Amino acid sequence: MKLKKIVKIAATAAAICLPMVGTAQTLRYNTFMPPLALESKGIQEFFAELKTATDGRVKGQVFVGGQMLGGQATLSGIRDGVVDAGFIIPTLNASEIPHVAMLPELLPFASNFWAATGATNETIMFNCAECKEDLANYKAVWLGGIGASPWHMMCRQPISSVDDLQGKKVRVTGGFAMRMISELGATAVSLPASEIPAAMQQGVIDCAVGTLSWLNTLGLINMVKGVIDEPFGSYHAIGQFVFNKASLAKLSPEDRKTLMQLIPKHLAKLNSAYAADEDKAREAAVQKGINFWKPDARFEEIMSAFRQKEPKAVAQDIISQGGSADAERIVRDHIATLEKWNKLAAEAEGNPDAFAALLNREIYSKIQD
Repeated sequence: MKLKKIVKIAATAAAICLPMVGTAQTLRYNTFMPPLALESKGIQEFFAELKTATDGRVKGQVFVGGQMLGGQATLSGIRDGVVDAGFIIPTLNASEIPHVAMLPELLPFASNFWAATGATNETIMFNCAECKEDLANYKAVWLGGIGASPWHMMCRQPISSVDDLQGKKVRVTGGFAMRMISELGATAVSLPASEIPAAMQQGVIDCAVGTLSWLNTLGLINMVKGVIDEPFGSYHAIGQFVFNKASLAKLSPEDRKTLMQLIPKHLAKLNSAYAADEDKAREAAVQKGINFWKPDARFEEIMSAFRQKEPKAVAQDIISQGGSADAERIVRDHIATLEKWNKLAAEAEGNPDAFAALLNREIYSKIQD
C-alpha cells in the first residue's frame, strides 16, 4: 500500500510539473510592413534568437504585411489582446497617443538617426509620463523604438537653388512636413509611401521627401534626377517593440529578462541595416548620374527660421489632439534629449555592438522590472 501511495504521489507531481516544462509561450506579433522590409526581417530575427535563448520557452508568431491588422488598428489590437505585440507608427494613432505621436513630428531636430533611436527610448521610457499614460490607456508597454535613416528630398528634375523648389508639388506626411515644405515655397501633397512611384511617374508630384533607400526599394532611381544633399532629419519613435502589458507579465522573470537583454542588440542591428541601405542607395544614385545639390546659405536660413517656430507648432498639434496643455515643455524636453544623444552616439555610431552597449548602459540597465 505504501509503495502504491508513493507512486501515486510521484505521478501527480509529474503531471503538475510536465506542462510547466514542456509548454512554450507563443507571442503573436503584428506588422503592416511587407515581408522584406528591414523592420519585418528584424523582428523575425529577434524572435528566432529569443526562442534559442529561452530554450524554446518563448516563441514568436509574426504576421507581416497587415495579415492580421493594419497599421492604424495595431494599437487597438494590442489593447484587446488580438496580438501580444506589434509594430507601431505613432502618427497613425495621433488622437489615441498624442504625446508619443509628438516625437516623429520633431524630425527636423533629429539630425542623427542613431541618436534619435537613443533619444526615442529615453523619452518614452523615462522622461515622458504623458507618453507612458498614452500607452497605458491601450494596455501597452513600450520596450523599444527606432529612428529611421534620414529624410531627403528627391525630385524629378535637378535642384540647384531654393528657386527651383518654388511651386513644386512635394509628397510629405505629417503636420511638420506640410509646414516645412510650405516654408521652402513648395506645395505639400500628403500621400502614403506606396503611392509615390505612380504619382511621380504621372506628374502628380515633382518631388518626394523620404529616405534615400526608397530610390531602390520604391524604384524611384529610374525617375529621380535631383536630390537635396542635406538630411531633413530622422523620422523616429517607430515602435518596433510595443507589447501588451498582460502578455509581458505572463513571461517568467527569467524569460522577461532575456527578452529585455536582446532588445538593444536588435535595435542596433536595425540602425546598422538602415545605414547600409542608405549607403547602397547613394552609391546607386551616383552611378546613375543623379545630381546631389549641397544646399546654400539661403536654404539654411529658411530651415533655421522654420526650426525656431516649430516647437510651438508641434505643441499646438498635441493640444489639438487632446494632449497636455503643457505640451511645449514635453516638446522642448525631447529636443534636449536629442541633443544629449547626439553627443552620446558619437562614441558608438556605425558600430552596432558598441551602440547596443550604449543603449544598455544609458537605458535598459536602468529599467526596474
